[in-house]
Amino acid sequence: MTPPDDSACRTRLKRLGVEFEPLPPISEGQCTAPLPLKVTKLADGVTLPQGATLTCRTAEALARWVTEVQIEADRTLKHPLTALELGGSYVCRGQNHDVDAKLSEHAFANAADIMGFAFAGRASIPVKAMPDGSEEAQFLGAVRAKACGFFRTVLGPGSNAAHANHFHLDERERNGGHRLCQ
Repeated sequence: MTPPDDSACRTRLKRLGVEFEPLPPISEGQCTAPLPLKVTKLADGVTLPQGATLTCRTAEALARWVTEVQIEADRTLKHPLTALELGGSYVCRGQNHDVDAKLSEHAFANAADIMGFAFAGRASIPVKAMPDGSEEAQFLGAVRAKACGFFRTVLGPGSNAAHANHFHLDERERNGGHRLCQ
């Protein structure tokens, strides 16, 4: 089967200032990604220190969301975002690391787990429950809500125990365009 043409998406990534390189197709049993990219930097120089293996569509959603995260960082924290601390992107596994579960969107390079946010001039903010009313809680709440406009699945602290320490963002197709934002 011929993979879909993602050249228009790659052009949009370049216009957004995303730094990436094409990777060879991934085919690991049922885990596949015909046109994966290794993404190392997003708009405004926001880095992904470990890099992320993502489809172009997921990389574009991440890049667009990060522009909103940057605005929120400047507004709420008064410090620019410099990096996303990732817990993972592509990995061949079931949902919630359960070998008997349906494959995770990570198995298709269609998801990223955000563990924390790094900034210039202030301490990083890990993704976890924060004291009500704190600027960290306000920042995390705002960026999580904004993620729901860019991703089809957004899970994080309070969703379930498996997502207590990160935001899971993915582009899973659902019937009728349904989105899961918890």
